[in-house]
Amino acid sequence: MSTENPQQHPTFLAQADGTLALNQAGIELQTRYRQVKAEHDALDASWAGAFLARLFAQHAWLDAVRLSFAVSAEYDDSGGYFRSISCHILSACAVPQHPLPEELLTEGEFDSDTAEQIVEQEIEDSEFDLYTCLSETPSGYDDLDLTLERKPIAELLCASPIDGHAAFRAWGLGQATTR
Repeated sequence: MSTENPQQHPTFLAQADGTLALNQAGIELQTRYRQVKAEHDALDASWAGAFLARLFAQHAWLDAVRLSFAVSAEYDDSGGYFRSISCHILSACAVPQHPLPEELLTEGEFDSDTAEQIVEQEIEDSEFDLYTCLSETPSGYDDLDLTLERKPIAELLCASPIDGHAAFRAWGLGQATTR
């Protein structure tokens, strides 16, 4: 039988009346956890802001892009299932009057299909992480559409490094629309 003081470490206590209660160390742990979780969520948001701002920094021709995240339950061979998240680029627009790289020109005109493919390739390995940072229900199955424009982060793009928190706020993210 343990004679350890239950007040020294976080634990639940079963009271004589049958109720369960945290001891003081448990209450303090939950408070610290909430604080750290909020900081971690803010860090994730900063990563998403920096990741998406990087698209505009690396592609000076990119004026706007529309992302569409599709979420579905996929079944595996053993009878279980997993959540699948994919992001498709529905549109990519060029900055008016900006010189375009050869790869984005077809018969002298902007080729939006190629632009969409370029952006999609850069996002494909981070679809899951982006979705969980941007969705109001990170562990849910709601599809998500998001349009990003260069204008709100134009000032940020003039500096290096780009602050992910500032980009996230400038775009008003965290309020993306679910379908």
